[in-house]
Order: sequence, then structure tokens, then C-alpha cells
Amino acid sequence: MKIMIIEPNKQPYTEKIWNDLESLRKKIGQEIEVIEYNKVLIVYNSRGLADNIPVNRYIDDLAIRGTFVITGNNTKELDFESLTEEQIEKYTEMFKLDREEELEL
Repeated sequence: MKIMIIEPNKQPYTEKIWNDLESLRKKIGQEIEVIEYNKVLIVYNSRGLADNIPVNRYIDDLAIRGTFVITGNNTKELDFESLTEEQIEKYTEMFKLDREEELEL
């Protein structure tokens, strides 16, 4: 499946991985948390705060720590799925670094 990876201090990028938990864990860590956000899924390290990992980006009022990924949301099968090209464009724009810098002013 095609996902978006958002690493600290880097521009978002896409990558193809297998649609399984182990592949996601290799990207973010063993303990993951999944939240639904605007028809996509945000997958991040649930131990970010406990492990004192620096904040990467903010999503609404939630501080996401460390690397996180965005996947499509297959609501019919309750599973992850590839992002659409429209979603990739939307979230690339939303999480690009120069946008984050504007928000911090």
C-alpha cells in the first residue's frame, strides 16, 4: 500500500509497504496508536510522550511525537489502504515544513 511518512525535520514523502502491522512498526516503533482523521488514518508511536520523543507535528490539538505515517482508511473492511493521489497532495501540503514554520510565528 502507498503511505505517507512524516519524519521530524523532514518533508513528507510517500513509500510503498506491505499492508500489515509489522511493516508499520518498522517505520514508527513497536507500540503504535491509530487515530482516524479526515478519512485517513494517522499511525504513530504511542510511547512518544513516555519516551520523551520530541514533537514532530501538531494535528489539531494533538502533538505527534517522532515519525508517523498516514494511510488510507478502508472503512468497509476496517483496515488500512493506500492513499489516493488527492490525499497525498492534501497531506503533503498540510505537513510540509514551511507550513509548520508559518504556524509557529
